[in-house]
Parts: sequence; structure tokens; C-alpha cells
Amino acid sequence: MHGLRRIIPAEAMCAFLRNYMYFEPMDGMAAGKEKIMEQLAFAENVTKLRHERGITQETLADFVGVTKASVSKWETGQSLPDIPMMLLLASYFGVTLDELLGYRPELTKKQIRCLYRELAEAFAEKPFEEVFERSQKLVKAWYSCCPFLLQIGVLWLNHCERAPLERRAEVLKEIEVLCARIQGNSRDSGLCSDAVFLEAVVRLMQGKTEEVIGTLEEICNPYRMSRNSDAMLIQAYLQAGDIGNADARVQIYMYEGALAMLNGAVNFLAVHLQEPDKCRLLLARTDAMLAQGGLGRLHPNAAAQYEYQAAIALCAQGNYQEGAARLRHFADLVNRMKQNGMRLQGDELLDRLEEWFEKNELGAEPVRCEASVTKSAAQALQNPVFSGLPQEELAQIQSELLRGGSGEDNSGKAVESE
Repeated sequence: MHGLRRIIPAEAMCAFLRNYMYFEPMDGMAAGKEKIMEQLAFAENVTKLRHERGITQETLADFVGVTKASVSKWETGQSLPDIPMMLLLASYFGVTLDELLGYRPELTKKQIRCLYRELAEAFAEKPFEEVFERSQKLVKAWYSCCPFLLQIGVLWLNHCERAPLERRAEVLKEIEVLCARIQGNSRDSGLCSDAVFLEAVVRLMQGKTEEVIGTLEEICNPYRMSRNSDAMLIQAYLQAGDIGNADARVQIYMYEGALAMLNGAVNFLAVHLQEPDKCRLLLARTDAMLAQGGLGRLHPNAAAQYEYQAAIALCAQGNYQEGAARLRHFADLVNRMKQNGMRLQGDELLDRLEEWFEKNELGAEPVRCEASVTKSAAQALQNPVFSGLPQEELAQIQSELLRGGSGEDNSGKAVESE
């Protein structure tokens, strides 16, 4: 679920048979970059298969009923046989048609990451409809690649806010279609679980709360013994003498536990918005955890969401002075994310987290680019609950958000350093 922990936007919770096959790149995106689609290696494969079997071009030509010159053109990439001829060649060599063509119906993790990053950057710079249409074409081309479909769903969800208001409901429905496709076709239970979660996020945004409750209530059952499976796995690694895997797993366990605590604090503040005493006690405990655990450095995005929700709670209770201070911490953390290139990272204690991040479909890369994050953070300041703050103070915080980022020297203190 690592990749999905980051999907919720901050403001809410073919010509087929050719020498090679790829989709027309987005303007300005693909020059000098890795192509989206892998080349069809028909020419190289025919040559390799013929050499492996010690067959001459003339022998192959005689068998399939063409001239030696035709085989030569196939192997040099000057022409391609028709589909019936390809089927005959595949049968002759004892391989599948996909193997003969060098076609892969699945994208690699590296390709998914590259494509996601390019599309995310394009969403920040180009009209929504242009990029969305391009991404839809890619979905059709890789409709059997469920990991790719999941990440496209994450991409659309994180950039839905850029769509015209009248189109956002349609975009959410498109994500539901992808989730249904994954659940109906993938044999990877973990991937299907992620699709269920993504679908639940979409339905929550659609206001279908009863459906979300019905889906997640049993999944989140706190009485299930399986909730202790992480601790059990760590113990099993230790008993087996596998210290390396035990160390890697315990670091993930601690990291996710700290994130769960911080996310719980965000939700607690929302539940108890009108109870100042409980909110004050919660803030004191969570601030202490942040100061001791360094989670603001490990995951500034989660810490920023906490500071933002704290600002909402304090301002809703009329405590505008502390609310403004929390908003400044929020801006500092957002700027810290941008200064670090928006990437997830470990620290001196949890020094194996990056190994885990890199195994994720998107690696340690962010789900949205810096420009999108900056815009969302600035828009978050327009929440009506902040209307009681001095406008010049809000304007100053917004200016800090827009000014801070990559290469910017932001001297603001994060909450855990106070």
C-alpha cells in the first residue's frame, strides 16, 4: 500500500506491425528520453533464431515459400511479413508470436515510473484535456498491464483538480473503470487490494460514503489477527537468522506505524474539531512525537497535512495566533519537500527505507510535480476557516510558499525543531 498512501490530493482528502512500435510522444516530452514502448525486435529475433538452429536464409526461404531476398529484408528491418507468414515462422521456430515479435504486454517498473513522471509534468504545464486524452490512449495500448492501470488511476486522481469542474465527475468514473479492470483481471491479490482502496478514495470524493463504509469496514476490522502479521514476520526472520530481512522489515514497520499515528492525529482533529481541550492534548502529544521521531524529515508531506489540519482546528476554535503559526509550519514543510526534490527518503536511523521505496512502482518519486504541489498548497490557504486571520499574514505565508522550492534557501524552522 506504500504507493497508495500518497495518492490523496492535499486539498481533499496502431500501426501494429512495423519495425518498432511506440506511441507518438507528447510535444516536448520524448526528445532524448526513453521511448514509452519497447521496440519490436522481429528482425533481430529471426536472425537469432535462424543462427541458433544453424539454418541458412535460403533454407528458411524454401520452407516458408519466399525468396532468399525476402528473408534478407526481414533480417535487416527493410520489410515485415504479413500476419499469416508470421504465424508460419513462429511455428517453424517453435516460439510464440509474441516471442517472435519481441512484444511484451507488460511495462517494466522503470517504464511505468518514466511515463508517470512525464505525464505528471505535462499535467502541470499543458491543458488538462490534451494530457488526459494522451493518457487514455496509453491505457488502451497497455490495457493488460494492471500495475500501469493502477498508477494511471493514481495519476488521474492526483490531477483531477486541474480538470474543468464539469469534467471531474467523468474523470472519477474513468478511475472506477480502471479499478474494476484490475480487480477482474489481475491475479496479484496485493494489486487488487490497492485497486479496492483507490476505488474507495474515488467513491469518498463522489460522496458515496455508505459504499466506502461497506467496502472498508471489514477490511479495517481491528480484531483480525492478521493485523499482527508484520510483527510475526519480523520474528520469523529473526528465528531463521535472517537479520538483513528482519532489519529491513522492522524499519518499514516503524515507518508505517509512525505515519499511521500522524494520519490518525489528522483524523482525530477533524473528529474533535469543536473540543478544544482534546485537540490541545492531541497536539501536545503529536508535537512531541514529531520532535523525537524526526518524521517531519522522513515524510514532510504527512507532517504538512498534520500542521494544516491543526491550523484548521485552532482557527475554528478562534485561536488565530496559534493557527497562523501552524500555517507557517505547513508552508515550511511544503518548501522542504520541494527543496528535497519531492522524493521520499530515509534517515540515519531508518537507513534502509530507500531500498523499499525503490521497489514500489513509482520508486521514491512524487505522485505530483513541484508546480502542482505548490499550487495546491497555496489554494489550501483559501479555506474559509482562515478568514479570521489578518489578510497580510495570509498573503505573507502564500508568498513564502510560492517563493520556496528547489534551490531556494528557506530558513523557516520545522515544528520538530522547536
